[in-house]
Amino acid sequence: MEPGLQLRVATFNIRNGRALDGWNAWWFRRGATAAVIGGLGADVLGLQEVYEFQRAYLARRLPGLQWFTQGRSGGRSGEQSPIAVSGGFIRVLEHRTRWYGDTPDVPATALPDASFPRIATLIRCRDQRTAREFTVVNTHLDERHTANRVASTRQLAGWLDPDLPAVVMGDFNAGPRDEALRPLLDAGLRPAPLTGGTMHHFTGASDGRRIDHILASPHWTYEDAEVVREQPGGRVPSDHWPARATLRLDA
Repeated sequence: MEPGLQLRVATFNIRNGRALDGWNAWWFRRGATAAVIGGLGADVLGLQEVYEFQRAYLARRLPGLQWFTQGRSGGRSGEQSPIAVSGGFIRVLEHRTRWYGDTPDVPATALPDASFPRIATLIRCRDQRTAREFTVVNTHLDERHTANRVASTRQLAGWLDPDLPAVVMGDFNAGPRDEALRPLLDAGLRPAPLTGGTMHHFTGASDGRRIDHILASPHWTYEDAEVVREQPGGRVPSDHWPARATLRLDA
């Protein structure tokens, strides 16, 4: 019997580098952010609130990652929700960015009354060791309207091939029991068994809201999952903590 595929994934909102955060601004914490990302050991990483200058810095600090991304306005313009794949056994077969709304393949498409366009980055991969294929999606949902979050996850669920193993992760701006997760749960995805909060507003607290999630289709088994609360040099790396999970896809 062939061995199953083990995959480590992580999601991390790194806080946009243009925010006026004082001593927590990007330029003061970017080294800590890179160190935390490097320490996650993720085979596939989803980031949110990433401007191109932040992504370029991380690419320099963390060589060997392959990046798949577009900005909210198309190209490299606006915040990105990139997926980074570590070198080695994963081959990316397809990648695309889609926008939530009536024209999901048109850059800058937005849902009604949304503050910004919201996007999902999707990749289809092949594990070179087992030849198994799977999909990973990274997203960042509307911060204001529950209806828009629900519309987004309903649309996203429709983009998934139910016959293909899938992992969906990102900043959902919604707690574990929020109705925004329901369309994905109804599609059969199961949340990673995380504990504690992920949002801490630069306080370093562990009991804030858990709005960052990892969900996997029934093809996968969770081996472990955790919210990672590392502070290199005593510096919090973002106003969120990253979440990480190790999954197994049985042969």
